Amino acid sequence: MKTYIIAILTCGLMITATSCKKFLDLKPLDSYTENTFYNDEKGLQGGLISCYDALQTDSLYGNHFLTLGELRGDNLIDNDPGSGAGVRNQIEVFSETSANNILAGVWMGSYRAVYRSNIILDRAPAISMNETTKNQIIGQAKFIRALSYFNLTRLWGNVPLVLKVQKTEEARQNTRATAAQVYQQVIDDLTDAATKLPASWPDAQRGRATNYAASALLGKVYLYQKRFDLAVTALQPVVAAIYAGTVIGTVPQTSTFPNNLKTSKDVIFAVQYLAGGLKEFVHQDNRYRNNNNTNIIAIPQALFEATDNRKALVAITGTGGRPGKFNAPQANNETSSDFPVIRCAEVLLMYAEALNEVSYGNTESFKALNAVRSNAGASVKTALTLTSQNEFRTAVYLERRLELALEADRWFDIVRTSQMATIFPGIPAFRSIYPVPQVEIDNINNKNGWQNAGYN
Repeated sequence: MKTYIIAILTCGLMITATSCKKFLDLKPLDSYTENTFYNDEKGLQGGLISCYDALQTDSLYGNHFLTLGELRGDNLIDNDPGSGAGVRNQIEVFSETSANNILAGVWMGSYRAVYRSNIILDRAPAISMNETTKNQIIGQAKFIRALSYFNLTRLWGNVPLVLKVQKTEEARQNTRATAAQVYQQVIDDLTDAATKLPASWPDAQRGRATNYAASALLGKVYLYQKRFDLAVTALQPVVAAIYAGTVIGTVPQTSTFPNNLKTSKDVIFAVQYLAGGLKEFVHQDNRYRNNNNTNIIAIPQALFEATDNRKALVAITGTGGRPGKFNAPQANNETSSDFPVIRCAEVLLMYAEALNEVSYGNTESFKALNAVRSNAGASVKTALTLTSQNEFRTAVYLERRLELALEADRWFDIVRTSQMATIFPGIPAFRSIYPVPQVEIDNINNKNGWQNAGYN
């Protein structure tokens, strides 16, 4: 995807870094500034790369987002409460506070991606260039902003909805938008992005967001809102493309993980990495290492059928005791292994779930569910084995756990499907979302209403 590399220092909403404002006030004569860089197509493309780079960091898909989205659930156990001053273990045992630095990292990392996307969306309209290329840049920026806000509202509920480039004093005035308002902006961004993005990119640009990625994420947003009919509509063109198998399509996970994530048809969008001294790698130990029993895979093997080829991918294998799913080749603990955000198999499961919620017994819902199960070597489900809407619903929930294991979606699935009280009895409901980082609240002028209920 990346044809050149550029370092861009940005402030975003992370107003705790007060020195950032001073940096942007400087006017160096021999280097680019924010005002001079984004003035042509080359500048826009460079800025767009920085948007993708924001997703790569340890704050997000490189490490900490996996902790909040997966370790929090029931697929993993953190058996090292003292590691890293215990901040990861706090997430796992529901004892985190607003001082937890993992929360601060994910909050700031997400708004960094939003900030960089906002710069592109602010500057692009005025730049003279090929309109198709410009629209593709805008579509990608909107996709990354939408993905960031989708994650933010899943993690914290009501969050600031910042749609322009802000100065520090403006950011201090921010208030929290409702989750419904955030979701609507995500929907608007993805709807527009889907019209601007291509179905695929040349190999040299493979990994950029496509219209399939935008439509798939849009369907997922509707699923979270329980707007199942709209989810079906958004997902239909993606499902049709999956069945056609020309550009995207399902393949066994064993053909995708861990080494073929960059080329697998099953991957619709992934955060990409590249080892080899370019500072684009991901640290292998961030992918659920099991050294000294630090991360124990807790997915019961009995949940998988004997013929299910996904079973081996969640078993501990190889050097470092990592699960096979992410036990990619590495050198000096650096790996090029991408992290999948949207895969074809998930699209089919979302489609099956939404169709079933609209009306049980739809042949297309069984077709989509069985496409995933057959791909995994599991048995086919029929109306004789899933005899009601609730049985089908339960089967899809289980299938998501097996198919998407360790892909940072399990905790969110537990919450959105109202399984938290059953899976984690005794844990108060307010912990379905996280506390807003105190380091952010400290820099807001009017702090009223900024912390989530239940947290100090």
